[in-house]
Amino acid sequence: MTGWKIDLTKIHCTTADLLREACKTSKDRTFFHYVPRRSEETYGGFQDKVNRMCNLLESEGGIQRGAKVCIMADNSPELLLTFSAITNMGAIWVPVNSQFIGESLRYIIDVSDASHICVSDEYRDRVAEVLRKIDRPVRILSIGEMTEQAAKKSGTYESPARPDDIVCIAYTSGTTGFPKGVMHTHSSIIRTGVRALEVLETTSEDRIHIYLPFFHGWAYMIMLGANYFKATMVIDEKFNPLTYWENMEHYRITQDHWTGTVPINLMKLPPSDAEQRIKLNVFGTFGALYQSMKERWPNIRFQSLYGQTEHACATSVPSDDIFPGSDGVPKYPDQILIMNDKGDPLPAGEVGEIVVRCKCGMRFKEYYKNPEATAEAIRGNDLYTGDLGFLDDRGHLHFSGRKKDALRVRGEMVSVEHIEHLINAHPLVAESAIVGYRPPEKERLKEDEVVAHIVLKDEFKLSALDFHEWCEKNLARFMRPKYVVFRDSLHKTATNRIQRFKVRDEGIKGATKLF
Repeated sequence: MTGWKIDLTKIHCTTADLLREACKTSKDRTFFHYVPRRSEETYGGFQDKVNRMCNLLESEGGIQRGAKVCIMADNSPELLLTFSAITNMGAIWVPVNSQFIGESLRYIIDVSDASHICVSDEYRDRVAEVLRKIDRPVRILSIGEMTEQAAKKSGTYESPARPDDIVCIAYTSGTTGFPKGVMHTHSSIIRTGVRALEVLETTSEDRIHIYLPFFHGWAYMIMLGANYFKATMVIDEKFNPLTYWENMEHYRITQDHWTGTVPINLMKLPPSDAEQRIKLNVFGTFGALYQSMKERWPNIRFQSLYGQTEHACATSVPSDDIFPGSDGVPKYPDQILIMNDKGDPLPAGEVGEIVVRCKCGMRFKEYYKNPEATAEAIRGNDLYTGDLGFLDDRGHLHFSGRKKDALRVRGEMVSVEHIEHLINAHPLVAESAIVGYRPPEKERLKEDEVVAHIVLKDEFKLSALDFHEWCEKNLARFMRPKYVVFRDSLHKTATNRIQRFKVRDEGIKGATKLF
């Protein structure tokens, strides 16, 4: 490694290889602390438990190489143990957002062709209910029970996985329709994790805070990067601003990864001596918040990026060159191009589609069982992202939005088409149009509230309260409309297509606030 530039193309291994290599020199080093239990696990101890879990899942769980296995659980040591065993077995992990219920949950399990779903006990009933709507057998396995049973198995296991095998199918938030299954290989996902932590000049002495849910790809990539650098993770169930600085100090954390809401919540707290004492490297997307963040926390070094599930770390912002609006410069050896609809490159300052010319082997392999979407996104070495942006005169990327309708709600990207599909399943709804409303206080975060415009079936009535209660049972929290407008008709074209832009222009006029 020279000047913090790792040749990612030389990294060609599996998750089992990665853990085995770490254990050769760092077997007794702490791999992670788990904050809620004040517990910890060494690299060697974790490898032993993963091997035992592999043997259990193979002999009694019926999971074989190439099987698709959904997992629905919140952050815990048992979750890490389960998905690590699945990937080391050469099976394919399908992460499931623990907020999913009803049709959203059924869709992921069904469309992924999962043969098993591993769940924590709190989600078992929810999963069992949707499995009754799937026309094939899907076996439920309890993560808690498996962890106890695995302790009796052998601690020796020979992984059949290979570097170019698919390691996971991560379903996107469906920003252009229904979620697509992003397929990463062992090598591509490991390279992504290494690049992300390389940007922060990670070493084995680093202690990395993870509160992000592992069903999102970013936490998993951080874990793989930590494994590569033999660093220590400090894992929490979720972000808690009230205990944040106390935990930073107690666990001597040196690195964190912030979503857009984290600095906002921390800034609401009164200033403290602890936050001034602590030195951190922080990765995130900050935009207009950067200046106020630097003034509040002068000892924190901030780093920003642009990426997607398909290619998670295409740019980074040099720490001495962060300014509002910048999403960074391309990470060597990749390039960023801005293309018009004809596929021609655009000059600096002009907005077009962001295209990543990938030469590092980090890009995803394909969309699961969706050759049309794959062909649209991958053209040679170029990844057409579906995002809009421009390059400035300094070569910095500026993200402008999605080419197709999507909303960012409570940190999640969500497709309006997907929400409409779910709401249209309500027995009294004839049709709906979903739009976003951005209140002034959320402008800095570029986050929206969901507004549902609904036309009911003839002669039916539906109260706002009844609609909200239905949404609580059928839609993930971040998909639920905060406002509803009941109307006689929707704006449409001559060919009967909804003119969503006209609905959007109405804002929340005539809307009822639901929560």
